[in-house]
Amino acid sequence: LGEVLDWLVADALVGAQEAAALRHAKRYYRGEAHPLVLVAEQKWRSARAPHKTLTVDALCEWLAGRVGLEYRHIDPLRIDFSAVTEVMSNAYAARFRLLPLEVGAREVVVACAEPFIREWERELRPILGKEIRRVIANPIDIGRYLAEFYNLARSVKKAMAAGEAGGAGLSNFEQLVEMGRANRPVDANDQHI
Repeated sequence: LGEVLDWLVADALVGAQEAAALRHAKRYYRGEAHPLVLVAEQKWRSARAPHKTLTVDALCEWLAGRVGLEYRHIDPLRIDFSAVTEVMSNAYAARFRLLPLEVGAREVVVACAEPFIREWERELRPILGKEIRRVIANPIDIGRYLAEFYNLARSVKKAMAAGEAGGAGLSNFEQLVEMGRANRPVDANDQHI
């Protein structure tokens, strides 16, 4: 927290008195909240024009620029959760507060909120055999989507395993489509299809 506050003061986003007050109030804080979240909770307005409120997303964009990384807003609809959850285990991702966002042939894009914690890169690069590109993302979003993606992937795997074990050929949706295509008159019970 102290380093983030020093940078915010140096970049003229926060006044020195505000930073000192928060530093003093949180001097014994040992909680799990990310420093950017603690700053955003203050609802400070930027000391620089146009004096916007320093939200978590605004602070993440600032941090990304400060450390020379891309800022990425996580859009869950654009992420192939089945592919990204194969990159690392849920426990590993949670330990380092990481969220894989893209898996390509040569590169994996991983969202992080801690740009200076990099030991995970050295561990994963040889295992994956791909380059790792780090991006900064909102730490709250990383935590939320981490749980959602891994739970969803686990549910899909269980459903697939149950489907294979049961020998079901078509999913429920596919069965509905086939019923609608059938070369027979549709009766009142099936007309909604």
